[in-house]
Amino acid sequence: MTPYDFSFLESARKEFLALRTREQRLSSEKLVYLLRNPFKSYPWLRVRPGARHPGEWRFHLGEFRVFYRVDGMEVVITRIVPRPKAYPKRQPKSGRRRG
Repeated sequence: MTPYDFSFLESARKEFLALRTREQRLSSEKLVYLLRNPFKSYPWLRVRPGARHPGEWRFHLGEFRVFYRVDGMEVVITRIVPRPKAYPKRQPKSGRRRG
C-alpha cells in the first residue's frame, strides 16, 4: 500500500510550531502510522471521526487534539487545538427537569 502524503494548513502549521518539543516529537511518531492508513486506529493512535465538519478526523496528542481531512492520497492537518477548546459546547436542554 502506498503511504499517504501530508500537509498542513498554514494556521495548523503555526499551531504545530507553537507546541512543546515533546508534542512535536510525539506527533511525528504518530504521523508515521497515520500516513499508512489515516482511518485505522492503533493502541497508541486512536483515530475518530471529527464532530464539527463532515469528512474531518481527529486523534489525541497528549492534551491536544489534531484534526485532519483526507484529500485523495493526502492527509491535510487542519487544526491542532487544546482539548477543552476542541469540541463544540453542548447547548443545555430546554425545559425543566422532572423530579
